[in-house]
Formats: sequence, C-alpha cells, structure tokens
Amino acid sequence: MQIENILTSEVVDLTSLKSFFSSDKDSLIQLVTVYLSDTKPRLALLKKSMDNVNYEEVRSICHFLKSSLGLMGVSCLEEITSLEKRAQNLDPEPIINERLQPITKVLDESIVEYQRILDQLQAL
Repeated sequence: MQIENILTSEVVDLTSLKSFFSSDKDSLIQLVTVYLSDTKPRLALLKKSMDNVNYEEVRSICHFLKSSLGLMGVSCLEEITSLEKRAQNLDPEPIINERLQPITKVLDESIVEYQRILDQLQAL
C-alpha cells in the first residue's frame, strides 16, 4: 500500500499533510505520533473539565491545540478559539460545557482516525 492510499479520510482534512509530507513516511509517522501523544492527555483533561470547569486549564489546552489542529486538518479550530476566549472571560460553566461537548467529540474522532493512519503507515 502506498502512502497516498493511506492518506485518505472522511474525518480529518489531510490536505496539509499530503502537500508537505506525502512522500516522507518517517516524518508522517513522527508527526502523527506527536499529535496523538499531545492530544490524548489534553482531551482527557477537557473531558474532566466538563464535570468541574477549570478555566485556566481549558484556556491553556485550547491555546495549545490551536497550533496543531490546523496542520492536522481537525475541523474544530474555530470552536477551540471561541472556547479559549470564553474560558478566558470566565463564561458560566453551562456555556463552557456546551462548547466542550462537540469539541471533545471531534477530537475523539480525530484520535481514532489518526491512530488508524499511524497503524497503516507503520505497517508499510
């Protein structure tokens, strides 16, 4: 299987990855591995914040994730930016939770998808 055949997805937009790394398997593996290792623990903290909002933690995680979501083609960049501002403004917990739910769903889906891609790349 060729790299081009692996870099297909209905979940994430792989345009940036294809344009920069379509022929560099090792860099793709490294990039996806870093995305997964950075995103999984932060997603867990965001989910924990749904029970008891830690505004600074939510703001900090959103700020961190903004840099990787664009490159990795994850579709919640605008929502993350909005949530970061809402956490910074100390919006009420119900509003933070309402914004967190779709973000955590998209991040969960991206993790599953990138794990699939990583497994296939490593099998090449």
